[in-house]
Amino acid sequence: MSFTTDVKNELCSYGLSKKEEKIVMYGFLYSLKKQKEYFTESEAVGEYLRKISGEKKPLISFVQRRGKDGALLKFNDNNFDFGNYDISSDLVNGRDENTGLFLRGAFLACGIAANPDKEYHLEFTVGVQEKAENICRLINESGMSIKKSCRRGKHILYTKDSEGISDILTFIGAMISSMEIMNAKIYKGVRNNVNRAVNCESANIEKTVAASRKQLEDIEYIVKCNGLGILSDELRQIAEIRMENIELSLTEIGKLSKPEISRSGVYRRLKKISEIAEKLRRERGEMRN
Repeated sequence: MSFTTDVKNELCSYGLSKKEEKIVMYGFLYSLKKQKEYFTESEAVGEYLRKISGEKKPLISFVQRRGKDGALLKFNDNNFDFGNYDISSDLVNGRDENTGLFLRGAFLACGIAANPDKEYHLEFTVGVQEKAENICRLINESGMSIKKSCRRGKHILYTKDSEGISDILTFIGAMISSMEIMNAKIYKGVRNNVNRAVNCESANIEKTVAASRKQLEDIEYIVKCNGLGILSDELRQIAEIRMENIELSLTEIGKLSKPEISRSGVYRRLKKISEIAEKLRRERGEMRN
């Protein structure tokens, strides 16, 4: 089951008054083109829409069940003016509650929301440009932000901002789905921080290993040429510790020294050893491999 279906099932799970159901149904029908039928992959959504379409003269006159494959809804379009592009001020009168219900119906009709574990994306695909512009204005006037686009003749309202998606889902009543967006963002943030820390640690390890190898090469070259006897006592001690412990950091080498010395002290002594090795190479006319 898709995340979009999860959102729509959630929107259909809350009990509403008759007036509230009327606003949801109005938002649903408003967002569609003039059409004879509508398919939803969720049978629960189909049953909900049939239920709120009215009892005496239902706007949805027939529901063909397709088992787990969803439901095909057929409309009695004589009961709704698909050609009226103005949003009814009697039903959507500037109150956030009514606007949220209207947009809930719009999302049931033409909304999709991507799985937040994979990407952040929410959109309304509205069949008529004027209606898309009206819905866009309604969303923006409610303090949220959404962008407009046109794709293959279809008018798209969309956002790829996680907070923007969460705000819209909360506004239309999908609080649980909104929490999933926020949880996914938190999880991704933690995972990215861990990955950065691991990558940083790996890079530091690689640098440490590369430096250790260079230091060991210099020490071994001195041993080959003249032996460690040409080094002072403090340099010879550091050279011997490095030869026996190539994996150790400078701080760890310092702790093994007698007496114990700082990281910067170890660095300076290893640098001095490197300079001695380079001097020997120049005297012998040799280059580092």
